[in-house]
Order: sequence, then structure tokens, then C-alpha cells
Amino acid sequence: MLKASEILSEAPPAERYLFKPFFGSSHHWALSLLKANSPGPRVLDIGPGGGGIGRALRGASVQELVAVEIDEQTRALLAETYTEVHEKIGSLNGRVFDTVLLLDVLEHMSDPFGYLKELLPLIAPGAQVLVSVPNVAHWSVRLSLLAGRFEYGPRGILDRTHLQFFTRKRFLEMCGSIPECKVERVSSSIAPLELLLPTGISGTKLFSLLARARHAGAGRLPGLLAYQHLAMLRRRS
Repeated sequence: MLKASEILSEAPPAERYLFKPFFGSSHHWALSLLKANSPGPRVLDIGPGGGGIGRALRGASVQELVAVEIDEQTRALLAETYTEVHEKIGSLNGRVFDTVLLLDVLEHMSDPFGYLKELLPLIAPGAQVLVSVPNVAHWSVRLSLLAGRFEYGPRGILDRTHLQFFTRKRFLEMCGSIPECKVERVSSSIAPLELLLPTGISGTKLFSLLARARHAGAGRLPGLLAYQHLAMLRRRS
């Protein structure tokens, strides 16, 4: 009989990868940047999960809201939110976008460095690329290793579908591996405890203060405390 975690890992991405608009999360970071820097009329969201970012961007002067998702069942669900949904980026040859989202996607690639280079023709001059990856050197993973454990799960840093692992150093090397793009911002996220805790706890002022303290700590010691590494790249004009 399958365990609950195994059932979850077999679920489509729309059910496994939830929208996380909470302070300190990668989704909150991305939406904050897109609010401060207009996403432009053409947005490409690669691996959008349940499409939460897409729903948040609808009506924000975005004319083309395009998703790329390999899972057929999830593509059908995303069609309600995105103007177009494709299986592969090859379907978009000859087009360019003002914003490209790669939120928790590259760790699922066998060659994330190569995938970024493959994306380059789709990135318009001056366009922004938002990237997030999990931090394999997070304190929780280090603690598990000290206990002699390295166990995969249905999601999170050690999601069993991850093919690549990133430290801060490797993440920055990847972001800097494309001369045509410059790294404009680098940040960190914290674990979305809101997905685990009841709202009676996560909705309190004390929890909010602790979240801000955790986020400040992740900014100061990203190698140890960042749950995810985040970066905004800009295509040189």
C-alpha cells in the first residue's frame, strides 16, 4: 500500500506545488518585484504549479500570459488562467517575453545551466528573469546529515523529483553563467510554515514578527538560513 507521502508525490504539480503568497516566500518576493517593476505585456511562466502567480498577474496590463508545463493534467487546469499553455519551450520559437518566471523549476532539470542558455532567445532585451531554487545547505538538511539521514520527500528541499541541488555559490555561478544577462538582485526566502500551521497560529502578530526576524536572518546568513535562493536577472539591451 502506498504511503500518504508517496500518494502526494504522484499527484499532479497543480496539487503538489501550492501558491505561497506569504511574507518571506519566493512567491511573495516575485509578486513584490513584479509590482515594483511592471511585468510588461508578455509574461512566460515556466512550471507554474497551480497557477497562483498567473492568477495574481491577470489584469495587470499583461496581454500574453503564457505557461509551459510538462504535465498534461496540469496543463488542462492552467488553461483557465493562462492565455496559452505549452508542453515545451520549443513551441515558442520566434517569440520573446518581457518577464520570464523560473520559480522552483531549475532543480527539476538535468542541465539547468544549459536550460537557461536555451531560454535566451525567448528573453527580450531589457526583460527580467526571476529565478528561485531550494537551498540544499539549509540548516534542516545539515542537521539531518549530522544524524546520518538524507531522505527524499514529496516536496520541499529534498523533493524526490529534484535532479539538481544548489548551494548559494552554485546558484550564483548559474545566474552569472549567461553573459547576455546581468544579476540585478539576489535574495533569500524562508520556509512557508503557514502551510503547516493552523491559521490561529500563523495569523498572529507574534508569528508575523518572527517571520520578519527569520527573513532578516536568512538575508544575513543565506548559506545556512535561506530556504530558497532567489535572483532577478536582466537581459542586457
